[in-house]
Amino acid sequence: MNQQPTITELIETVSQSLEAGGITAEYIQQLSYTWNALKRYLSEHDLFFSKESGIMFLEEIYGISSAKGYANLRPVDKRRKRAIFILINCAEGISLYRKKTYWPCDFGESYVSVFSDFLNERKSHDFALSTINRDIYTLNHFSKYLQLSKISDISSISPRIVQGFMKWLATSKQLPTLKSVTATMRQLLRYLHREGILSDDYSSAILTIRCRKIVPSVYGKTEIEAMLNSFNRASSVGIRNYAMVLMAVRLGMRASDICGLEFKNIHWEKNTIEFVTQKTGKSTVLPLTADVGNAIIKYLKEVRPNVKDDYVFLRMQAPFCKLNPVALHSIVTKAFRDADIVVNPGRKHGPHALRASLATAMLENEVPLSVISETLSHSNTDTTQIYLKVDMHHLRKLALEVPDLTGVWMGGVRI
Repeated sequence: MNQQPTITELIETVSQSLEAGGITAEYIQQLSYTWNALKRYLSEHDLFFSKESGIMFLEEIYGISSAKGYANLRPVDKRRKRAIFILINCAEGISLYRKKTYWPCDFGESYVSVFSDFLNERKSHDFALSTINRDIYTLNHFSKYLQLSKISDISSISPRIVQGFMKWLATSKQLPTLKSVTATMRQLLRYLHREGILSDDYSSAILTIRCRKIVPSVYGKTEIEAMLNSFNRASSVGIRNYAMVLMAVRLGMRASDICGLEFKNIHWEKNTIEFVTQKTGKSTVLPLTADVGNAIIKYLKEVRPNVKDDYVFLRMQAPFCKLNPVALHSIVTKAFRDADIVVNPGRKHGPHALRASLATAMLENEVPLSVISETLSHSNTDTTQIYLKVDMHHLRKLALEVPDLTGVWMGGVRI
């Protein structure tokens, strides 16, 4: 009979697993504060760790109820609860990483059929999981608003009701959330009109929500090359990490797509990488450049674990499974640090910054915006236009010449 691990052994196992999965040392350290408090609690009460004792600890020490979700908890209490349930999952042999799936639908009985049909149509277009979950989030709130407004018939929806819903939501939600809701509401209203449920298309009743777009962080060619040179390509981990990061640098691939890359996506005979982006669901074809191809070949031939797995990039220690995007973010961050590149507060330093740097370099080389949009797998060029804000090469051409002010009086002084 296998002996149950002690709480110290369990915490050590969880810490190593989280670290191997790409979770930052800082976050693991934050979790350890709760784990240390748990160890003291168990010792003082002469208890072994179990699901029951873990839940008892949360309720007695922090007043956190296990019956309620995370929504109404303070950030620190969310972290405390998460720390305990990570230990519980590990002790029960459950994966520490919850597989992402569709959010639960909470539709009123009067709207279940129509809203479910709308969602099924959206799913048939192979939209990303995040997009469908955004739709479910919107429909859950819209259903609640319709119930509060005593509206049981979908065909009774009017522009006034739609605008009332947006105002109602605006009292508790921030602009980025409202902007996402508007996208789903427009699609829903067009669907209802298309299906003959509404006599008119009320999508125009949805006002445009404008959010301030953050200027992307970019790095120059010298900084990028210094970062790439920081990898120790004599080590197995360094060879793998270099190949993954090079794909972000040269091809602008998202971290999720690099980690999710499968052997079937690499077409050596055509020198292309072909995949469906996980974020947008868009089919993308990228050139397999010589340096990227050679880096992948070196990894496959020399260091990749000898296991049967569809994914290209795997962890270097058992269990041999694919890396998650968080791990790649940590890899890029460490590479910038190892290259002694100064990362000021507010400057991003993950894989997305490498995408932004590639886009900016392409703009400087006069590559059309449509081509850059296709390379980065953007759904439209409007998304790509944000990189125009950091295109200093072309912005300098728009700068006005400083006029000659010799002899002009300013503030009582002749200059």
